[in-house]
Amino acid sequence: MPKIKVPRKSTIVDMTAMCDVSFLLLTFFILTAKFRPTQLVPIEIPTSRAEKNASDDLITISVDKDGNAYMGVSIPKRRGEILEKVIAKYGEKYPNVAAMTPAQKAQFNNLELIGVPIQNLPQIVGLKPEQLQEYKFPGIPKDSTENQLGEWIMAARYAYAEDDINKLKFAIKGDKSSNIKAVQRVIEVMKEKDVYSFNIITSLEGSND
Repeated sequence: MPKIKVPRKSTIVDMTAMCDVSFLLLTFFILTAKFRPTQLVPIEIPTSRAEKNASDDLITISVDKDGNAYMGVSIPKRRGEILEKVIAKYGEKYPNVAAMTPAQKAQFNNLELIGVPIQNLPQIVGLKPEQLQEYKFPGIPKDSTENQLGEWIMAARYAYAEDDINKLKFAIKGDKSSNIKAVQRVIEVMKEKDVYSFNIITSLEGSND
């Protein structure tokens, strides 16, 4: 009796639809990805095992390897509010800042980092992005004779008090090579201005971010 031959079925799977989906997903992730901006002042932070993420509405005081201090305000609107408080509280001390035009104040809102003496702000706000990348930021004075860092901290407290003081959150980001005395000085300034609660920013151990 002859054997019955079972017809062979093709094992080829049409992957056209899968390729289309893959390219659509790739395009979606490329268009929605947020690339890490270039740091105006490079700071290599130490690592830790903590996994708590920093708040979006955050004031970050950074200390570079040379011990210079910088202040970053994550939300542009907040930057403008804090600048207005600096002018209101210390305008007589810095008349050229008090005389800043609305256009200059709008440009200040775009600054990712405050890293110059207050009296130098009008010269900085007019720089183009490529000029800012090449500019050598001297940092915010923080010594006992010229404690402008303390003035910025107080201006931030005044600005947030009009909204909700509980939203005011500080963080310190120190370069792992920075002088510990410089970081200690920043903590002293914060305590002088009645700021006793703050976070320490590190990168997750084993991460390259």
